[in-house]
Amino acid sequence: MYGKGGKRWKLTLPISENTWIHAKLLSENRVQIPVLVRWKFKLEPGEVLKVKVSPMRSHESETFFARLQKGGRITVPTQVAIFLELKPGDVMEVGLLAEKPAEK
Repeated sequence: MYGKGGKRWKLTLPISENTWIHAKLLSENRVQIPVLVRWKFKLEPGEVLKVKVSPMRSHESETFFARLQKGGRITVPTQVAIFLELKPGDVMEVGLLAEKPAEK
């Protein structure tokens, strides 16, 4: 992958351990990441996160990559929202996944 100026960069995820939150789907398929989670992992706008979403009423889930926006929100892709039959106001379980799960 290449960034600005044609420099090659490696994708590294800023999350060191898997974290699960319950969140409500906002308008335009957005999800708010709580401030305490952003502080804990020192997340900055523009960082790429591996995200897993699962509606509370279903056992289905989908995993995708999302970029953190300035307000601490991420966008659920339209295809994922259609597949999981999500609509604004739905509560879902959101997992921020680590690059490699921490070993205990």
